[in-house]
Amino acid sequence: MSRRSFILYFLLPFLGIALVLLAVSSLDRAYIQGEARGLVLEQLRAAAQILISDISRFLEEGDPPDRILERYARDENIYYMALLDGAKSIVGWRSRFEGYLPLSLDDARRRDAWQISSPAGGIYNLFLPFDLADGRRFHLYLGYSLEGVENIARRSRRTLLLTAVALFSAGLLFARALFRLQKRYLAKAVEAEDHRREKERFREISALTSGVAHEIKNPLNSLSLLCELMKRSAPPGLEEEIRLGGEEIRRIAGIVDRFSQFVKPLHVERRPFPLLDSLTEAAGALAGEFPALTAFRPTVPSGLTVPGDRELLTGVWANILRNALEASGGLPVEVRAETRRRAVLVRFRDTGPGLPPEVAARVFDPFFTTKKSGMGIGLYLSKKVVEAHGGRIGMTSGPGRGTIFEVELPGG
Repeated sequence: MSRRSFILYFLLPFLGIALVLLAVSSLDRAYIQGEARGLVLEQLRAAAQILISDISRFLEEGDPPDRILERYARDENIYYMALLDGAKSIVGWRSRFEGYLPLSLDDARRRDAWQISSPAGGIYNLFLPFDLADGRRFHLYLGYSLEGVENIARRSRRTLLLTAVALFSAGLLFARALFRLQKRYLAKAVEAEDHRREKERFREISALTSGVAHEIKNPLNSLSLLCELMKRSAPPGLEEEIRLGGEEIRRIAGIVDRFSQFVKPLHVERRPFPLLDSLTEAAGALAGEFPALTAFRPTVPSGLTVPGDRELLTGVWANILRNALEASGGLPVEVRAETRRRAVLVRFRDTGPGLPPEVAARVFDPFFTTKKSGMGIGLYLSKKVVEAHGGRIGMTSGPGRGTIFEVELPGG
């Protein structure tokens, strides 16, 4: 499944569901806050009636309004309160706002309860008339703190926000894990299919190669014996031609042997061996053909050993070195080894012209080569040997950038 399909079929539906849940939670939170304010208003009205009853008794007993209000000044939820006479003139008041009384008679004419905002938070205002037994009319103006309701609202918003963040984070983590799992599954499926096709192709090539090698070997043996006989009884002047014929027969036999090696199953003998010695041995085998290898100095950590088949892996180093030297015109090749996450990484870097992408993608294919004299099985065999050790081999190249071969082997 592509990234676009994953976003379309998994991520977007999840985000839609998350947004719906958040919208429902927000509406539910608004409803709860409204209901809470309604309950507070009802309780405030009930408390105000009790307060009016007490204040009426004190007024009838002749207590001054300021002294009456002083009795309730200690209530932390009452921000301010005032007594007004029948003409709505203030006869006494108390306020926690340092002498400021936010009284609006316009609001009082329209309604008996309203809410205002202040630096201390929301305040519910009540403006209630009441009559004494002697017929005098007064008004009680009361400002009541909504701090408790606002704390609930803030806690509700914080809970909603944390829930949204947790839900969104969990969804993203789940989506990312699902996408990576699905991507890994597809990669494994593609790798398994490629491996199956490669095995099938190798089986077909092996059958063909084995048959061809078998059919060629017998005539070659006969021709080789014939050349030996001709050498003994050849007339003067034909020795050189017979020798050249024998060399051609041996060259054909060598090609057949290489094909036989190509189809022969690998038997890996894992024994720890010094990596530096193996690289030096591979360079020594090519030193006669490439003089630049006389100064070969690979960079290898001291004492680094690799568990594996020394003979097979030395052949891998020699094959990669040969390709690198041929690509760079015999110039020195940089070889560097290092340990990485309980594995050994060996890197070969040449200074050649590099390979175009379409060629670089096929360098490990059997019988693919850009050389006039090559057979295209060296790198394929190297890949086969490295994978038999549980490792991997890769190459990066580009026109004008040279080529880098990397071999990663477990252990070290």
